[in-house]
Amino acid sequence: MSPTDTGQDETTAARRRARSRLQSAQARVSTAFRERMLTVLLVLLLLLAFVVPSAVQSVFQAELLVDILLTLVLIAGTMAVSANRPLMMAMAVLAFLAMGLRWSEWILPGTLLPIVRESSVLITLFVLAIAVAINVFSSSTDISERIVGTVILYLLIGMIWGIAYMAIATRHPDAFAQTRVVEFPITNWIYFSFVTLTTVGYGDVLPVSRIARSLATLEALIGQLYPAIIIARMVSMPRADS
Repeated sequence: MSPTDTGQDETTAARRRARSRLQSAQARVSTAFRERMLTVLLVLLLLLAFVVPSAVQSVFQAELLVDILLTLVLIAGTMAVSANRPLMMAMAVLAFLAMGLRWSEWILPGTLLPIVRESSVLITLFVLAIAVAINVFSSSTDISERIVGTVILYLLIGMIWGIAYMAIATRHPDAFAQTRVVEFPITNWIYFSFVTLTTVGYGDVLPVSRIARSLATLEALIGQLYPAIIIARMVSMPRADS
């Protein structure tokens, strides 16, 4: 082998090593970014589920804060699933439509049916839940990211059902019976959803119609099966670094 060929081989090997180091660095940056976005998404969902219902002072504040937090949830969720390009693109399109429909109500009141607005958010959160679930069960996902993703998925289930209950109650006001007048209707369905998901069932809100009862039963069943199946499966999966 001539010195020229040897030099070319060394140059090629050096380029390969540089390319490999660059790809590794990009992967680490992508993983760190995704983990940060998952953390942000978790914080936003906790605020939406537990802080807003106890902090709001009026219906206007409740609706405004819910819309702001839902917008941030959709943005953070889109960024959190950036590793899966098709899902990220689907999330971006759905999030844009959902945010446009929700915020248009503040500019042009009464121009959209509430069921259309809530359905757009419902579909977007459902796609986000699928994307988070795929990330949680990926064998390349770090254990800490799996745990955060599992909590996010649980909260998303509660939020999805809460929005579904609100859409049903908007369409059919007699679908639920309540023992007292609720001051903040939006946060009421978030509360009812998580009470049902955790199978606490205080009885202050009761599903009456068949579709409301079916949804409540399904959510309660998921709430019972989730810790036993989803978390057990996550823990039993091999570590990403093993």
